Amino acid sequence: MKSLGGLIVFLGVLHLIAGASVTPQKVRYDNYKVYEATIENREQYQLLQSLDNEFALDFWNDIHQFGEHYDVMVKPSEQSPFEERLQQHNIKYKVKIENVQSLIDNEQPKTRSYGFDWENFHTLDEIYKWLDEIIERYPDIVTPFEIGYSYEGRLIRGIKISRKPGNKAVFIESNIHAREWITSATITYIIDELLASRNPGVQKMAESVDWWIIPVLNVDGFVYSHEVNRMWRKSRLPSDPSGKCIGTDLNRNFDFLWMLTGASDDPCSETYAGPYAESDPEINQMTKFINTSIPEDTIKIYISLHSYGQYVLSPWGHTATEFPEHYDEMMYVAKGFADALYRRYNTVFTYGSSATTLYEVSGSGKEWAYAVKGIKIPFTIELRDKGEYGFILPPEMILPVAKEVLDGFVGLIAAAKEIDII
Repeated sequence: MKSLGGLIVFLGVLHLIAGASVTPQKVRYDNYKVYEATIENREQYQLLQSLDNEFALDFWNDIHQFGEHYDVMVKPSEQSPFEERLQQHNIKYKVKIENVQSLIDNEQPKTRSYGFDWENFHTLDEIYKWLDEIIERYPDIVTPFEIGYSYEGRLIRGIKISRKPGNKAVFIESNIHAREWITSATITYIIDELLASRNPGVQKMAESVDWWIIPVLNVDGFVYSHEVNRMWRKSRLPSDPSGKCIGTDLNRNFDFLWMLTGASDDPCSETYAGPYAESDPEINQMTKFINTSIPEDTIKIYISLHSYGQYVLSPWGHTATEFPEHYDEMMYVAKGFADALYRRYNTVFTYGSSATTLYEVSGSGKEWAYAVKGIKIPFTIELRDKGEYGFILPPEMILPVAKEVLDGFVGLIAAAKEIDII
């Protein structure tokens, strides 16, 4: 496996070099609509799933319970027949987003920025340049680290923030799904606040634990989402010999109950889990880094930042009938996050296990963190919103989201301390 992994990275480097001079045409989503379909029974649920084979649907979310809403993006040529099929099966729907491209256009910088800010979404190069600046500015607090290279040969970088020896640690990975730009925008704001905040509560939080943070884990997909296809989700590792399907859902590729549920073996699927667990270098190298470069039993909280939906999700993902041993502690800390976050803008976050709250999933980061590494508090945190903008939040929402999440982290760490997790 090691030699195969090395070959994959080597081929990816060659791919990056060979393709450097070729700029693919940017994908546009003019007049693509996002529908909200309400699923009231199992028959409607199965019907909507089957329509994925009939139409080129892009499901923006997944659901667990009947009576909830699917957000589905449909291209213009298929909108009329799609609506007819919904009507035939008495599936209630409404158009949530009239023109996806208009939201994408709205994300583009409106003012020229002469430095890193949180009024615009930034590219990987801009994020890495900013990391270099804070590493130089705070040499006694910030330690850079690298977990390795992506399939296309990009370096995957992170930083450790530590203000005193002997601290327990929080590990955060962000932008594992490429199109979820608000996650890296939020975590870079959190980093800035951990280093320079004047808020006593934030300062206390920053000092009391170490922070291991990877702002962009899916570097290839993230670059592709900026340069070619804004709605790209997966990695960029070719998924089948024909080259027709590209990418793995990296949050289904971890080595715990891989491919058990909530994942696909279809290379063209958005939830394709890869040919085997840790098949993609991003996941293989991150888990190896945690295993070999961070002292055992140091990490007490693992967070995977996602969007959207406003959830704090814990294990288990694979079953709704069993709960992990430390579920009560998880919920206490999740409540601390949600309550603290709510106070600023009255944003409501729902918390619970993945399987009982949202949908079944296996092979995800938080499941691996708990079951394999024994990290007692592992969460997937889904940031704003509830679907008005979905993955394409306007830039003016970056600061409100980032500020409320910072509040949430203060509450999360406080709650963890109250029950001696940290």
